[in-house]
Amino acid sequence: MRIALDAMGSDNAPDVEIEGAVLAAIQSTTQIILVGDAARLHTGLDLHKHSPDNISVVHASETINMDEPPVMAVRRKKDASLNVAMRMLKHDEVDAVISAGSTGAVMVCARTMLGSIRGVSRPALCQVLPTRSGKVVLLDLGANVDCSARQLCEFAEMGVAYSRFTLGIDTPRVGLLNIGEEDLKGSQVSREVHRNLKAALHVNFVGNIEPRAMFNGAADVVVCDGFVGNLMLKTSEAVAGLVAGLLKDELESSTKNKLAAMIARKSLHALKQKVDPNESHGAPLLGIDGHVVVLHGSSTPQGIANAIAGVQLAFENELITHIRENIVSLRQVEQAVQADELPKLAENQ
Repeated sequence: MRIALDAMGSDNAPDVEIEGAVLAAIQSTTQIILVGDAARLHTGLDLHKHSPDNISVVHASETINMDEPPVMAVRRKKDASLNVAMRMLKHDEVDAVISAGSTGAVMVCARTMLGSIRGVSRPALCQVLPTRSGKVVLLDLGANVDCSARQLCEFAEMGVAYSRFTLGIDTPRVGLLNIGEEDLKGSQVSREVHRNLKAALHVNFVGNIEPRAMFNGAADVVVCDGFVGNLMLKTSEAVAGLVAGLLKDELESSTKNKLAAMIARKSLHALKQKVDPNESHGAPLLGIDGHVVVLHGSSTPQGIANAIAGVQLAFENELITHIRENIVSLRQVEQAVQADELPKLAENQ
């Protein structure tokens, strides 16, 4: 597999990208192409005495900054590292693109250059979050502020494919994030999504789900619009930071508590790993006709390496093919709902 890594995207570029690429290259035979300022990239690679042979460099003379308007930056900076990497994917020179740069710029660039998978009206950002009993795929995380019922159902189909063929969950349970568990809760759009997903017998739909149930592990895939998803993600990160800060203050408040912290050090480290976003595979942009992963600007080298491992798994398991198949099944359900032919559809399935 060949992966183009936007080496100029993160807050600490290109050092983080270089170190992450080296970590990943040591562990696999994947070809990793660092895209960015060639002089800086070669200098950084030279610092690693045993730089793996499966890392190469492609020069890009420009960089898209976080504070630039995404649409204008993508249009004007033709030789930006993100644009160069995405063109490589468009022309089949690589199999995936990973960037820790501007999320908006990545989405604009991917949609304009690669387009969407046939049948997908809008792509969605997803991320794997920890729960009490495992993991949950949450989408959309901000690519689409306002969503129609059809789009939310598409998100569910894409989330199921990602959960099955990247996380290895055979029959993912799908929940619709809502203000209550009752079938008629929420907006008209929510009720329509609930009806359609309930009718989709190929989807293991568990109904409406509240945040508490989601974090307790009641579903493997949870669907919402981008406004709610982004707010949910940022709120959970803020609460996790608050709890971590309060816990640290408490453990450092006395000699007895410091001793307790030393005893519980392994458990605390394990807990940190579970909630650390750098331990996930990043945020795949599902629905794009190509493998694209977005990372946080403050990603660590390990976060870069984990994203590379995750997109390699998605590519090997033909994630995009399975998304296409799921979207076809969704269209059949929609037609049956409109024609009131659900019993006939159920017999066929």
